[in-house]
Amino acid sequence: MRKIPHSSIRESESVDLMGGIFLPAVVFAPANRYKKETLGRSVRSRDLTASGSNQSSMNEFAKVGERMPGILKALALGIPAGYLFHHLHTPIPWMIGPMVAVAALNLFGVQMHSPPYARQMGQVILGSAVSLYFTPTVVRALAANLPAIVAATVAVFIVAGLGALILSRASGVDGKSTFFASVPGGAMAMAVLADRYGAQIAPVAVAHSLRVSVVVILIPFALTYGGFPLEASAYRPSVPLDYSLLAPWLAVGCVLGEVSERFRFNNGYLLMPIFFGAALTVSGFQLSAVPRWMTEFAQLMFGLVLGARYERAFFARYKLFIPFALLNSFFILVASVAAGALLAWFFDLPIATMIIATSPGGLAEMTITAQALQISVPLVVAFHLFRVVVVNIGTQYIYSFGAALLDRRPSRVKKQARGPTSTTQL
Repeated sequence: MRKIPHSSIRESESVDLMGGIFLPAVVFAPANRYKKETLGRSVRSRDLTASGSNQSSMNEFAKVGERMPGILKALALGIPAGYLFHHLHTPIPWMIGPMVAVAALNLFGVQMHSPPYARQMGQVILGSAVSLYFTPTVVRALAANLPAIVAATVAVFIVAGLGALILSRASGVDGKSTFFASVPGGAMAMAVLADRYGAQIAPVAVAHSLRVSVVVILIPFALTYGGFPLEASAYRPSVPLDYSLLAPWLAVGCVLGEVSERFRFNNGYLLMPIFFGAALTVSGFQLSAVPRWMTEFAQLMFGLVLGARYERAFFARYKLFIPFALLNSFFILVASVAAGALLAWFFDLPIATMIIATSPGGLAEMTITAQALQISVPLVVAFHLFRVVVVNIGTQYIYSFGAALLDRRPSRVKKQARGPTSTTQL
């Protein structure tokens, strides 16, 4: 594969990195020509992923009047697309259909936006539905699978390291940028770390966006039509639907989610309803069931958010990197599936469960995939939650440790080169 030529490096006005990070429009420089100052330091925390970065109410409703035509177009396209995919009996139709339709038209230049609080509404509904699975019996079963959860998290970093090496060698982008682009820890969190360590932010955002979309599309189809044995969850919540209880609980979930995200707790709208709902469920308090139309509405919101990220101007500007990012996405996906299959064999767990549990998608996307397919929802949540916590907290330390090891190797080589034969011009 050819390297990105130096002549492709150009600067112009700053561009909005998928509605979240602003930086000068620079096509990626190879590692030996990389200059930290070309990317600037103007990082702004708006929503990069459906899985949730911190986002205040002010940002959600900023310029909503200007965005309203794009929001209405997204809804007018996304709802029929979801219905079409549902009619075709595709997996997770109300997320995949709107995502594909909105992303396609966005890339063709029809600008669309997701509604305000789309991510948050979808997450609080999903979190409320998932919390019903956490009975005392299920929680004890999760504790027994802790070794498998830890092993899967270790596999994430191994796969990410290999993916970063391949992406760097193929594209010519510096290794630190491809490392943060390959670790599935959320686009916003990884972009902030990339900026902190002097890496290029744009390849991180492109790689994360493409990888989540590839995973969301391929994993459900592969599990549904690929001949994998789908073992339904041993426990499915059977509680009555009570709107008089569900409505205030969703309102409480929204408040808890907003407060948590204002304190920079990522995925707060998803995790707070899960944590508090699970605590109530374990203690014996019966919450209301979540009706199917609400979970389908949550799918729709996720689909609109994912599709709206595909802005034509941004992807056209960085089109040279897209093939390499796709290569990276497919490699990480295949390697993660292989790791999931190996862990399923070693720990005697259902292979479909482990494929979803080790897939390099977002916490919300993989949770709703497991919930829609009714495959070991609590176990999938536990795997991805543990991974998200470790990845977001530990990635910077793992990078620093790896960089220190790599920095020692060139220095030793350099000392040897200065020996008796070092007068030879290399």
